[in-house]
Amino acid sequence: MAAFAVQLLANRQQLSTKEQALGDYLLQHAKRASTQSISALAEATGVSVATVSRFAKAIGYPNFQALRVALAQTATAPMFGEIEAHDDTLTVARKLFALNVDALTATESGLDATTLDAAVRLITHAHTLGLFGLGASNLVAQDGYHKFLRTPIQVSYTTDYHMQLMAATRLTAADAAIIISHTGTDKDALALAKVLHAAAVPLIVITGSPRSPLAKLATVLLVALAEETQYRAEALHALIAQIALMDTLFVLAAIATDSASEAILARIRTTIQQTRE
Repeated sequence: MAAFAVQLLANRQQLSTKEQALGDYLLQHAKRASTQSISALAEATGVSVATVSRFAKAIGYPNFQALRVALAQTATAPMFGEIEAHDDTLTVARKLFALNVDALTATESGLDATTLDAAVRLITHAHTLGLFGLGASNLVAQDGYHKFLRTPIQVSYTTDYHMQLMAATRLTAADAAIIISHTGTDKDALALAKVLHAAAVPLIVITGSPRSPLAKLATVLLVALAEETQYRAEALHALIAQIALMDTLFVLAAIATDSASEAILARIRTTIQQTRE
């Protein structure tokens, strides 16, 4: 079950004013709210039962009961502890590691087999797999390129935005693309996605905002959850969750193309070995 605070953060911009106020109340009173019925919670927060139910689904839970479970977990094990100025060196290091672990845990809890299987089918059936990302997300795209070169899948990647636009223009419905954007609202990332979408290219989107404009263009959506803290922008530890998702797609695709991937990997190892003394 994904952490309530992270789910709220990922979906907050798309919530109504009443739903945002309800979310703030639940953050502050997680323990109490986790034991209340939906009608009691509605009465305590001054909203309708329908609003509570709609809120649960709007931030990614299938029903109110699942939201209550997440609230109980939040009350007993809060995530994303903030780094304080007086923390000693080891405490800071431990909190940073905990932030990254929490981002991975929250992201993993949102995965399901149907979505992953759909993404892998798109990747393994593509004539060419295009990888796209800008800024920090470009690092994730590059990591994916490095990984997928070890499979029989034809893969394309470039760092320059205009060259990415050119590469996107060359893809067709017989191909597939993975595009990474933490916010899902970056103008250039959206431009790339619209070019791909217009050409009916199946689009796997990795983002931290499941209701963003980019997410709405996805054929398959994978959500990398992370929370912003004072000393680290959310995108920095979201990067680790994004890379974990990319690694998952690579491993699953490599398994699906097992014999061919093994042969290619063996040839690559032989070639790389020649560069070492």
